[in-house]
Amino acid sequence: MHIKANPYAKPIFGVSGHVGAGHVHSHKGFIQDDSGGFAVATALIRSAYPADTSIHRVSCRQDVVEVETADGGIGRATARRGFTRYEEELVQRSLGMDGIFSQPLACRCFGRIYGQGVLEAPVAFQTATCLAVIDTFQKKYPEQIKISDEGLQSNVGKCMGALVDINGSCVAVMAVVNASHGGIGPVEDLEGNIYLAGKGALMEEIGLDRIPTIIIEGKAYVPTFSSTLEHNTFWIRFNEEFDNPAVGDALIMAAASCPVTSLSSTTAYPRYTGEMKETTKVFGQKIIDIGRKIEAASHSQEKARLIAELALLVSQDAGGITYMTDKLHEIVAGGGLVPGLAAVLSIAVSQKYIEENLIPEITPEDIDSYLHIIVQAIELMSKDSQSLEKYIKRRDQFDVNILGGLVQA
Repeated sequence: MHIKANPYAKPIFGVSGHVGAGHVHSHKGFIQDDSGGFAVATALIRSAYPADTSIHRVSCRQDVVEVETADGGIGRATARRGFTRYEEELVQRSLGMDGIFSQPLACRCFGRIYGQGVLEAPVAFQTATCLAVIDTFQKKYPEQIKISDEGLQSNVGKCMGALVDINGSCVAVMAVVNASHGGIGPVEDLEGNIYLAGKGALMEEIGLDRIPTIIIEGKAYVPTFSSTLEHNTFWIRFNEEFDNPAVGDALIMAAASCPVTSLSSTTAYPRYTGEMKETTKVFGQKIIDIGRKIEAASHSQEKARLIAELALLVSQDAGGITYMTDKLHEIVAGGGLVPGLAAVLSIAVSQKYIEENLIPEITPEDIDSYLHIIVQAIELMSKDSQSLEKYIKRRDQFDVNILGGLVQA
C-alpha cells in the first residue's frame, strides 16, 4: 500500500467512518462494535500522518473522565451519574492500549457497554478516548488535519478530516465521533457522509461533500444474516435505486481480490419506508404495555420480572430508535448514506462468533483487511470515473435543513 500525506490537493474520492459512542445494541437482536468505522478511518489517516494514539494516562474526577494519549492528545467527557473510585481503577486497564479501538477498550475496562443512559461510565470513557485520539492529530498536525465539533445541540463529539494520497489518487478521509452529553447516547444524525452542522462545514472545507465515498461501518451481529454465516464476512451494502452502485461494485471487486470472505447486497438501505417512525411507535407501545402491567402489579416477583423486561427494552431495543431523527432516516437510511454518493463496507459476524463473544470487537487484523479493500477499491474507482459520476445527481434528494433547530447556532 502506498499511502502518504497530500494536504493541498483536490480530492476525487472519499472515505468516512464514525463511532457511535454507546451504540452497541439495537432492536431485533442487533449487536455491534460501532467504533469500527472510526478506527479504520483514523488508521488510514495515521498511515499518512503518523501519531501515537496509545493511552498514556486516564483519570476520573466526580463526573468527568480525562484520557491522554502518548502523543499528548487529551479528551474529556462526563458521565451523568459520575464515576466511583472502583471505576477509576477499572479504566487504568486501558493504559498502553491503542485508543482507536474505543469500544473494545471500554469493554476491557468495564466488562461490557450499554448506551441509552444505562451505563454512562463506559460510554463517557469511550467518548473521552475518541476525543483524545482526535486531539492527538490536531496537536501534531494543526495545519494539515482539520477538526470541527459535530455542531448538534445534544452532542459533544468531534470530526477529523485529512487529505491522503492512495496510489496517486487524492482521497478525503473523515473520522467522526458521534457522542452525547452525559454518556447517554447514541445520537448519530451525523454518521456516514451526512453533511450537516459543523461536520457538514468541515466536509465542504476538505471537499468531501460531493464526491464518491466509501462509508466504513463496524463489526455487527445481524440475526437474520449472521445465522447463515460460517465465518465472519465482509459485507458490501448499497441500494441500486438511491446510492452509488459504482462505488459498491468497486468494493465488491476489491473484496473479491483480497484474502477475505465477502458478500454483498444491492437492495440494502431502502428509503422513504417510514421504518424509523414505525419502529419508534412499536417501541413506545411496548413501553406503554409494560407500564400498564406495572401499574396493575402488586406481587414483588411480578414487578421484578416486568422491570427486568423494561430494562432489556431500554438497554437493547431502544438503541434502534435513538440514533437518528425520523425524517433524516427517510433520506439516508441506517447507514447515513447521502443519495448518489456512497456504499458501505462492514463486517458481519457469524452465529458461532456471537455465542462465544457476546459483543463484537474490532481487531487490528480487521483494520488491515479493511485498508486492503479500501486501497483496492480506490484503484478500481480511479479507472472508472464516468460510472461514478452519473449517480451523483441523486445527491439533490438530500435536504440540508432537515434537522432544523437541532443544529447549534
